[in-house]
Amino acid sequence: MGGIRLEGVRKAFGSTTVIPGVDLDIENGTFVVFVGPSGCGKSTLLRLIAGLEDVSGGRIIIDGRDVANLPAAKRGLSMVFQSYA
Repeated sequence: MGGIRLEGVRKAFGSTTVIPGVDLDIENGTFVVFVGPSGCGKSTLLRLIAGLEDVSGGRIIIDGRDVANLPAAKRGLSMVFQSYA
């Protein structure tokens, strides 16, 4: 798998913006950790990348392909959750 690039990625729930516009480049083979307090958007950002949430704006590019509107099953990604909800 190639790198992951976020360009102005936004997420809003109704009138509440929870991800205000993130730009991020993750090169292939790079290990990345998102750290922050509860409720700061870490899980939401990962869910956007994985396709489990729809983006409100911006582009998600995986391996050179814009996947912002591609279903989760076609992105070739998986997530392991901390606990079952």
